[in-house]
Amino acid sequence: MALERCRLALLFAVFMDLVGITSLLVGIFAELQLNGQDYGDLLIYTGAILVFLSLIGWIFWYTGNIEISLEELQQDYTVKDGTLARLARKISRHLSHRDVNRGNRKWQNVSQQAMGKGDTLQLSRTKGLRKEMEEGS
Repeated sequence: MALERCRLALLFAVFMDLVGITSLLVGIFAELQLNGQDYGDLLIYTGAILVFLSLIGWIFWYTGNIEISLEELQQDYTVKDGTLARLARKISRHLSHRDVNRGNRKWQNVSQQAMGKGDTLQLSRTKGLRKEMEEGS
């Protein structure tokens, strides 16, 4: 594994581990009292939390360094013929081809409604931009 990739996650993880373990060990072995109150428990809990948070950095660093060959990547994204894949494609097609009239009408172009083409969506430029484009060409 290379250390060049995901350097920030690695630095975060190592820093949190060092600070957390230091806090944990100081809380365990040092007798820190201020005005008669013991702060050892606070340092122990804080150290444990920091070590736990360092796991986020380690996970990001590890997943950022996983190498996948192009063949494996292409193999994973081929069309699968399983029952679940066919069901997902069927649902996706159904959702894609729903009647626009049941959806949000404000996205339909007024001229499309007049022409009876309510199920297609076309984006048009504003009048000012259209005039500038016509004058420029």
